[in-house]
Amino acid sequence: MKHVSGQTVKLLNEERALLMTLAAKRDVTYSDVLRIGLYQLAATEGLAAQVMQAVHARVDHLRQLEGVRCRMRLEPTTHPSQTDIMHTGGV
Repeated sequence: MKHVSGQTVKLLNEERALLMTLAAKRDVTYSDVLRIGLYQLAATEGLAAQVMQAVHARVDHLRQLEGVRCRMRLEPTTHPSQTDIMHTGGV
């Protein structure tokens, strides 16, 4: 799985409010709004190849996450209390 880094972005209250408004309007996360802005800025700077590389990496990452979620849903879950009862024979 790709390494995902978290960064702290310092925003003014007005910038944060604008980010929240855009995210709500588009029904996306704050990260999505920032990511879209990054892609748009990079594209306007002529970095189309890098934008496509980043977009493909994002799509691959999302596919990997979906694969993990699917496997988690398919694996049987056992609660510790059930395991203890089975091993000790007690109720």
